[in-house]
Amino acid sequence: MRRLAGDADPLPQGVAAASAQLDNARIATECLDESIAALQRLQSLLDAETFGRAVHLMQRADSIWLLGSQWSFPIAACLEYALRHTDKRVGLISGLGGMQLGEARSIRRGDLLIAISCAPHAPQTLEILEDARRLGASLIAITDSLIGQLPDLADCCLVVQDRSRFGFRSLTSTLGLAQSLFLALAYRLELQPTPGTQAG
Repeated sequence: MRRLAGDADPLPQGVAAASAQLDNARIATECLDESIAALQRLQSLLDAETFGRAVHLMQRADSIWLLGSQWSFPIAACLEYALRHTDKRVGLISGLGGMQLGEARSIRRGDLLIAISCAPHAPQTLEILEDARRLGASLIAITDSLIGQLPDLADCCLVVQDRSRFGFRSLTSTLGLAQSLFLALAYRLELQPTPGTQAG
């Protein structure tokens, strides 16, 4: 069975045969059951201190870059869209035309890079993080384990464990975590005083 390159789940042998034995509604029910369970795991295991650290890094950064390859790309795109509702400069490293490394060259000291990636990590993802670290950017990793090269590179690592069903990893709790980060940031930004409103 063909395996997709980094940041993607392998397609297990027999997945088509196994799913063919179930009716459509049963497949949907099992996928939704796993998504609900993943959200409950995230809610119960979320580290409040680490989450707060991530929000702080987002709050202090003028420019925020998003990186998510292949199966993780929709999360990065969703977070980019949300962050464009703030005053921060936002960039999505999309890899359009195979230009991921070229796009990442615009990262500067003081910027923040948020990387969404689960094992096996694509080599280009790790290379971009290493370059961003060398340039003096802060790094937030959203990944499935605290063990490995990606968490070691990050200033802050948020662990979320969406499991696979019928050979494809769910994105439910990863998206929920990304949305929670944005909402917490938006709340903090609203609390900032508007220039000129405070008595001098």
